[in-house]
Amino acid sequence: MKLHVVSFQVPFPPDYGGLIDVYYKLKALKEAGYSVVLHTYRYGVDEQPDLLKVADTVYYYERLTGWLSMFSFLPYIVYSRRSKLLLERLCEDNSPILFEGLHTCYFLSNPLLRDRPKWVRMHNVEHDYYNFLGKSCVSWHEKCYYYLEAWKLKHYERVLLYANKILAITHKDAGYFTQKYPSVLTYCLPCFFDSISVKTVRDVSIDNGKYILYHGNLSVLENIRVINYILDNLVSKLDIGMQVIIAGKNPCKHLQEKISRIPNVSLIANPSQEEMNFLIASAHIHLLLTFQDTGIKLKLIYSLMKGHGHCLVNSMMIPDPGFEEVCTIADGQEAQVIALRELYHTPLMPEALQWRQQALTKMGYNNQVTLILH
Repeated sequence: MKLHVVSFQVPFPPDYGGLIDVYYKLKALKEAGYSVVLHTYRYGVDEQPDLLKVADTVYYYERLTGWLSMFSFLPYIVYSRRSKLLLERLCEDNSPILFEGLHTCYFLSNPLLRDRPKWVRMHNVEHDYYNFLGKSCVSWHEKCYYYLEAWKLKHYERVLLYANKILAITHKDAGYFTQKYPSVLTYCLPCFFDSISVKTVRDVSIDNGKYILYHGNLSVLENIRVINYILDNLVSKLDIGMQVIIAGKNPCKHLQEKISRIPNVSLIANPSQEEMNFLIASAHIHLLLTFQDTGIKLKLIYSLMKGHGHCLVNSMMIPDPGFEEVCTIADGQEAQVIALRELYHTPLMPEALQWRQQALTKMGYNNQVTLILH
């Protein structure tokens, strides 16, 4: 089957949540026998020849960013992705279209696509996500932008009524869309990811002792808030000798300076994929906290699937029932410090790791697409 996929951003390299889901979904579609035509918006990213490994054809479009795209009743993330050339190419045949996120749905209601099978992948309930971003901001103009965008997204979301299927990323989100849009078929299609397991190997650039790992995009507001919480409330209460590593992309100067002043905390900025894989595989504890109860955190799936250590999370990090069986849950500073101390001195047996991967596979985290996309 031929399939058009419209991506909100160039999905290579797949180095953060949304792009990971898009890229490995393309890979799974290719392996399942689909002929994929990828349409992708880009900004600040060059064309990526590697995408031709997961798509038969790739078209690139520029986002119409700037103030002119701000002055619209449509959300900025939607209105800035309105290429007429995209619509022309979508109309060249009658193949189904997969829109990746509400961001890409500008043409979803277009009359020229009325009779086409149209599926929308929802990575979040977007207006909830933008409301959380607004709460995390310090500057008033950023707060205004995110709150206004959340209001626009909440009203624009009704465009999903033009979809044939909604593919939600969690059961919780699927329940929301089913209730809100009962006339549209809604499925939970768990996130896609790099399912190749990682073996722990000796690497002289990283301390081979036990460590607690927090990883993520260190320029994202939510992650910065979590790191500050860890540094201000948990680290000082750990036992002497318990090491913490914070790793990820683009940490700001303030964060770098703050971490440099704390003896038992190390920062690994912009690690290579190989180095990050090693960090994830070798960590004794994955400390995975969030204050934003939206979508799913890919770092949780990666830590559970690729890691060989414990996963300590708070309740907001649990996306769906079943995860509480493969994670240790602790809410509040005192409970988290106690859990860190206990887990640090508790080995994780190989049979527990095997059971964990089996449990995740049963929950649908197996990169399968053929049962829903037909």
